[in-house]
Amino acid sequence: MNTTRRKYARRLPPEQRREQLLDAALSLIPAGFDTVTMESVAKQAEVTKPVLYDLFANRAELISALLEREAARATDQVIAALPTDFATRSPDDAFADAVRVFVNAVVEAPDRWRLVLLPPEGTPHEFRAQVELVRAGVLAQIEELAALGLKELGGLDDLDSGLLGHAMLALAEMSGRLVLTEPEKFTPDRLVAFVSRIAHGLR
Repeated sequence: MNTTRRKYARRLPPEQRREQLLDAALSLIPAGFDTVTMESVAKQAEVTKPVLYDLFANRAELISALLEREAARATDQVIAALPTDFATRSPDDAFADAVRVFVNAVVEAPDRWRLVLLPPEGTPHEFRAQVELVRAGVLAQIEELAALGLKELGGLDDLDSGLLGHAMLALAEMSGRLVLTEPEKFTPDRLVAFVSRIAHGLR
């Protein structure tokens, strides 16, 4: 006689269960959006499909909630990395510190940042558009900081602050992609040391 009992998920508060299910969906995305189904998410989270359907009516609702959450969290992490002024640090130190904070954020949440920096096949157009919108806002802030930083350093009036802002953002994004794709070769310390050397080379 078979006495094996079906494994049931332990009860969790709805908000905690919701986060668990979104985490499960996020972990599947690197293999492509097509792999994210209600069945695969339930299996990944080790819950029954009815548990999943209690919180998300369908796959579209689940993915929409996931992308909204990840876009908001990625935006918060980027904004937190940006300096607000140069009262306590020089502009070059502040930029190196910003890249350090950003790269560590990528390391701590690699699935989120793969979605942002290395979007897989099938990434919804709406999410890509949201990422570009946020990126444009971040770039505008970096350009303002670059202009302020050049003024603070002095003697660099001939340097284009707009292009410098683009270069700073490109360096940060490059660092994020490298720590995702080749983490053993491009460690956070190596990347930040390089960016710091570039930043201090402006003097």
